Amino acid sequence: MAQGGTEPGPVDAPERVPGLLTLLLLLLFRPVDLHYRLRGAGIRVPGGRIGQLWREQAEGNRAAGVYVRRLLWLLVVASPVTTGLLGLLLFGAGVPLHGEWVMSALFCSAAGLALSLVSGLAAGVLLGSLASLSMLVGLHATVGGVFGPIGGGAAAVAMGVCLGVVTGLASGSIASVAIGRGPSVVRVQVVAIFTSVIPMFVWSGTVNMSFAGAVAASALVAFLVSAFRLPLYALEVLASAVAYAVERWTGLPTLGWVPVRHHNLSYLPHPFLGRHLALAVRSRPAEVLAVADACLRSPGNILVGWPWVVQALESASAPADGGAAPRG
Repeated sequence: MAQGGTEPGPVDAPERVPGLLTLLLLLLFRPVDLHYRLRGAGIRVPGGRIGQLWREQAEGNRAAGVYVRRLLWLLVVASPVTTGLLGLLLFGAGVPLHGEWVMSALFCSAAGLALSLVSGLAAGVLLGSLASLSMLVGLHATVGGVFGPIGGGAAAVAMGVCLGVVTGLASGSIASVAIGRGPSVVRVQVVAIFTSVIPMFVWSGTVNMSFAGAVAASALVAFLVSAFRLPLYALEVLASAVAYAVERWTGLPTLGWVPVRHHNLSYLPHPFLGRHLALAVRSRPAEVLAVADACLRSPGNILVGWPWVVQALESASAPADGGAAPRG
């Protein structure tokens, strides 16, 4: 498949641009799939700046116009409204939020728009929207005294965690939408270092070194946990085990349940996936090929699916062939 900025065929399929909720979910969990879906719709640079996408629209690409409008709606309307409602819920529950969180949400949307002009529309939407939500805890709840004194260790950890979660979640999705594959482990580590070093410099000059160190350390840990999607991996292990066990003991086809088909940014291999493919390779080769394709988009599972591709192709052409062992 073509990647990056290479020219696709003259396609314009605005109906292939996902709806608002689907677009948001794909941005967060399946950004590689989103990249190729948008390419299939005729958008040349899915991770491009607003100016690039508007230029495509001006050239007659309706899909680019639909994509821009939906992302801007998420950033300018959905994000501040969601932040405002969540702030009201927290305030109503007795959480002492300091200041005008609605203004913070609008500021984050404006910052996201600015980033969309210079970096990329998807980057601006993700960072602006996630930052808007995180400001409720990282700024307003912290200043309101929820985590103790403003210069204390708990407040520093809260601010660092919010910073790390936002940048960790956004970094993988931004790169994947732009280039059609998840960022390498080395790139994730480099971004993690910057995420830790920058707050160290910022807060060491404004508060004190111990506060800055706590922010930097918590930001680093939160970034790595978020970028590698470690909490989600625990659920993926459980889902993988359940899917394999159900098909193994009941015969019910469950390859559609495997997490690799629903999440592109898992950096650790899914247990039981290889054995699950072995169960289905002779009876459902088309499903095995679909899962193998999904494995190529998951950094931790690239090597899991490919041994079964040849046997799945042989089974598709001659169902009576072969054993269950993959051929190297």
